[in-house]
Amino acid sequence: MHETLYEAVAATAIATFDNLPQMQLAIQRMLAGENLNEAHTRLLRPGPSFGGAHPKSLIEMDGQQWVVKFPETTEWDMPLIEHASMTLAAKAGIDVALTRALGLPQGHAVGVARFDRLTTSRLQVVSAHTVLRAAGEPMGYPELSQLLRRYAQPSLIKSQQAQLFKRMVFNILIDNTDDHEKNHALIRTDQGHYHLSPAFDVLPAAQALGYQQMRVGANGHESSISNALSEVAAFGLKLSEAKEMVNSIQKVVATWPAHFAQCGVAAREIEMLRVSMNRFSQ
Repeated sequence: MHETLYEAVAATAIATFDNLPQMQLAIQRMLAGENLNEAHTRLLRPGPSFGGAHPKSLIEMDGQQWVVKFPETTEWDMPLIEHASMTLAAKAGIDVALTRALGLPQGHAVGVARFDRLTTSRLQVVSAHTVLRAAGEPMGYPELSQLLRRYAQPSLIKSQQAQLFKRMVFNILIDNTDDHEKNHALIRTDQGHYHLSPAFDVLPAAQALGYQQMRVGANGHESSISNALSEVAAFGLKLSEAKEMVNSIQKVVATWPAHFAQCGVAAREIEMLRVSMNRFSQ
């Protein structure tokens, strides 16, 4: 990997697991528009470079930095649902960032292992938004896949394009319609090539909007399997290969109620997710 040396944040400046309740309180006060005291400000100061716009901070666990994302409301335990979704994606053959469900006095936070940091260095990471915009391309999955042909290591192009296709299909199947181009990233290698970062921010929107944030295929942003299969050549796939991948992912996604329950997601939340999550059930 290409490494850029940087001055690591001192260990004492990064919160630990024991600080989670205080961090949650700081987040709640921030969302309520209250002024934070110095202690709470310090807990939220180390800002991550990925993971969307949800309330979050940084902690150290097992000698590694983790982005910690907190719930915005008490109505849904979205951090736990995100952990369940990410681990379900891993079962579907998707390379995802490592997650942990972190118990709070009420509900959970989710810890996401940073993939852009090493012990004394950091990796060069760029968002899909930056890459697509620099190339003058529309914000779409097929367009990003074609850029992988240009920037990925030649021996990995086929697997990288297939990985992107799988992510697109999985997002459609679980109703993750917040899959915009800033929720995809590329990591630079020491040879100057780029490869997809582990997937992050993968969870159902639970709104059944019917469209994805990034262009899917011939029918634009339409959230459908037929649309996902409409431009498979852009992903370096034959239609038969793509259909096999879709079938495999569908079988995994069909197990989501049991998987979510095993992860601790409450029965009432599983019921609330059924409408959007079962749209493409086999």
